[in-house]
Amino acid sequence: MAASKSMVGLTAGLLVGGHKAARLLEAELEATGLSAGEAVLLSALAPGPMTMTGVMSTLHIGASTATSLVSRLEKDGHVRRSRNPADGRSLLVANTASGDALCKAAEAAFKRVDAKLAEAGRDAVRGHTALMKRLADLS
Repeated sequence: MAASKSMVGLTAGLLVGGHKAARLLEAELEATGLSAGEAVLLSALAPGPMTMTGVMSTLHIGASTATSLVSRLEKDGHVRRSRNPADGRSLLVANTASGDALCKAAEAAFKRVDAKLAEAGRDAVRGHTALMKRLADLS
């Protein structure tokens, strides 16, 4: 879809592009039953457990969104919450065995979508990488 005249600048374009990428990912994830957000969370947890604050910070989401994502995955048995032994006031979230298996399927879906997006060319990929670094520096 070509940029519409009502599109307001780079920020709006990035937001729309992110939604389009999420739809591409969800099509690739269809067999897993995961949403794009759930796949991102499982991938973020692959290295090991993190606190709910860590989930919010890593995914750049609010508390209610993080709680909703974790609750859905916990209900389906893909993640578990437990008290943080280092700080009993906080909870740790970790993938279960089924979460690890879904994470592997999600990683394959990410690679397929990445390949589709990379078809735009190396300059586009380099530009995206530079922009994401700049956004991280602004945070």
